[in-house]
Amino acid sequence: MKAVVAGMCVAALGWQNAFGAEMKVQLAEQPLEPAAITQIGGFVGQRYRANKDGYLKTFHIDMYVRMVEERTHTNWWWIGEQDGKWIESTVLVSKETGDAELRRKAEQMLARVIASQEPEGYVGITPQSVRTPQQPLRGMDPYELYFTLHGFITAYEQWGDKTALEAAKKLGDYFEKCIGPGKAEFWPSDVRAPANVGKKLRGHSAIAGHSVHYGWEGTLLIDPMLRLYQVTGDKKYLDWSRWVIGNIDKWSGWNAFSKLDQVADGKMGINEVQPYVHAHTFQMNFQGLLRMYQITGDPALRDKVVGAWNDIANRQMYITGGVSVGEHYEAGHNLPITGSVVETCASMSWIELTQYLLELTADPKYADAIEKLLWNHLYAAQTVDGDCNRYHTPLNGTKPAGYFHGPDCCTSSGHRIQSKVPLLIYATGRDGIYVNQFVDSTANITLASGNAVAVRQQTDFPAGEKVALVVTPKKSEPFTLFVRLPAWCENPKAAVNGEPVAPLKPGSYLAVKREWKQGDRVDLTLPMQPRWVKGAYTTQGMHALVRGPLVYSLDTVWWLERDAVALDGVPPNLAQTAFVEMAATRLTSTAVLDKALGPGYKVKVKLLNGQVIEPVMLPFANTGQWYRPGSATKPRPNEEAFAYAVWLRDAGDPAFQQAVEARRQDEELKARSVDFVVPADAASEKAHGLRGERDGAGYFNGRGWRHAVNGWFSYEIKVLSDVPQVLVCAYWGSERSGREFDILIDGTKIATQTLENNRPDDFFTMEYPIPAELTKGKQSVTVRFSAHESKTAGGVFGVRVVETNQ
Repeated sequence: MKAVVAGMCVAALGWQNAFGAEMKVQLAEQPLEPAAITQIGGFVGQRYRANKDGYLKTFHIDMYVRMVEERTHTNWWWIGEQDGKWIESTVLVSKETGDAELRRKAEQMLARVIASQEPEGYVGITPQSVRTPQQPLRGMDPYELYFTLHGFITAYEQWGDKTALEAAKKLGDYFEKCIGPGKAEFWPSDVRAPANVGKKLRGHSAIAGHSVHYGWEGTLLIDPMLRLYQVTGDKKYLDWSRWVIGNIDKWSGWNAFSKLDQVADGKMGINEVQPYVHAHTFQMNFQGLLRMYQITGDPALRDKVVGAWNDIANRQMYITGGVSVGEHYEAGHNLPITGSVVETCASMSWIELTQYLLELTADPKYADAIEKLLWNHLYAAQTVDGDCNRYHTPLNGTKPAGYFHGPDCCTSSGHRIQSKVPLLIYATGRDGIYVNQFVDSTANITLASGNAVAVRQQTDFPAGEKVALVVTPKKSEPFTLFVRLPAWCENPKAAVNGEPVAPLKPGSYLAVKREWKQGDRVDLTLPMQPRWVKGAYTTQGMHALVRGPLVYSLDTVWWLERDAVALDGVPPNLAQTAFVEMAATRLTSTAVLDKALGPGYKVKVKLLNGQVIEPVMLPFANTGQWYRPGSATKPRPNEEAFAYAVWLRDAGDPAFQQAVEARRQDEELKARSVDFVVPADAASEKAHGLRGERDGAGYFNGRGWRHAVNGWFSYEIKVLSDVPQVLVCAYWGSERSGREFDILIDGTKIATQTLENNRPDDFFTMEYPIPAELTKGKQSVTVRFSAHESKTAGGVFGVRVVETNQ
């Protein structure tokens, strides 16, 4: 007997799994084992193999396993998640592909990690001398060991490795023994104290990870601890997790856990539950809350997570399916398209969280959300060769700089979620088989009756509109095949053995219930036409090209070189220099596609220099193509050799003429320049006598910057005597939060500048008249940028002295 509650199938009397763990909620959809999914083809198969061969098999995992064995790391900074993520990824991929070489390597690394485990169970990279009863974990240990514990459990589930299970239990016992009532707790640093709110405190929590995550960096351990309960039936892991959840309000200092109810009621945004809501950390915690719901049946936990998911999906999800601005959630619908947005770690945990909700509910809206991220941002963040995954992947940006930066948390999160992609395609339920994602592949399924069924999916989706599902049971048997009808498809068509099926409802499952015989076939057609989508909020006045689940990008890596040269460099935001006529035509030649996902569309582009070109737009998923296909040379990994843009300006918009005029003025400005400094460029700054205190530099959107946090920096710049001049400084228009500073020439203040979102998502310049008496009789002056107290000077992206027309 069962009851249906809010779309979720709940066992009325509960049940026990094979390990004796009591469970109150059965999964509506049970994902298949990795080995059950074979013959993965098309673009997904290509990128899946690139991840295996280009990353997992070549990664220097020995270095990070030695870090576990030697256990000498005392820095707060995290690097200890590499072994856990790599082990889990290789277990899954070797099981799915049958790659014996990869499995042998994974078994060796796993054995070394387990052999290094201390008698009490600790198996991280922190020396024993640093850990005490008051501080049994070092800073990021909870985050890092989250993946170690998951890796151990996955090795046990997939390989039947009992030593891995014993290692998992010992690690879980270490957490349970050292952290609990009257012992260490997941307190963050003093930044959480109300008296310190708003203050810029340095340092990080001794035990709960990143201090501004307010304890949630520790509580995320509930997910693998509850999974440990599920595979052992040992209630101490369940009881420990209950205690952790019951203390989140206290540790956060903001009643953040309880406030999730207000998020679910639509009275509060997820970003408001506490300062700096870290997307990835929260999503990892939410998976643990869902696991506790699955075990206990407590609907309050489910409702908190569903409410948070809905708020994120409605306000903070990009057109490409990605989430996170920087590493957090913003207020309202603020979704910048340049800079540090859509963190790969957040993409990983968002897919995992969304998949868990799909498994619990069988609600296809979650599969729709996964599809959007899968076919867009997930692959855009992965290099075409699979050898790295980006930290952030802006929708409008440059490359290859930004891709080759690891290994760090995002490079490893990228390979981990790539390794789980096959598990997103199919599932089984109590009534049949589910097809959630359209990927050329084969699923080999054993029904509850013991009958073996093969489902062969033949498709080039989403390049093509056709999906054929050939069902081959070993013997005829009645069951239901549930095929997702995407919500974006207005007029799907389906036929069973050639007989049309109607009516069809987008955003639901097509449920084909019949006695299935060998060779039965379901044909699905998902019509897709390219269309321009108008932007809103932060993309107001812009357009994006979409086709079905695909979002397109204008990417100079595919342009003819003569067209790219006409751009006069690599613009940090292509949408400011390449204006598109909103009329796309189908690309007839496929020679340019090679390894790329298609189809492509030619568009007419007007450049600021007056040239009109017709490059191709290809799906955003191809962004990881960081060198020209077929080229004998490749750019250096830290270069910004190519520009791309999802969001574009219309050539018929007045903004085009404004941009042309701005370019003319910029050229005139350069011609009148007396001297200029390129921040962050070592040669330029040295030539201009850089000095400073508490200053720093870096690169953003293709341009160097320098700033000073509660400090100053200065340059020696040439001037003309007895000639009217202005100081021209370049800034990033989205800068905000405490950036106030004075600009002085030879000690005399000529201006005070505040940066507070002055011109979002664009660079801008400010002109400051230089009093004649400051340059009279001089060949150079000292230009100094001095921060106000507890504020920041800059970032300054360019400094030049220019003659005026007076």
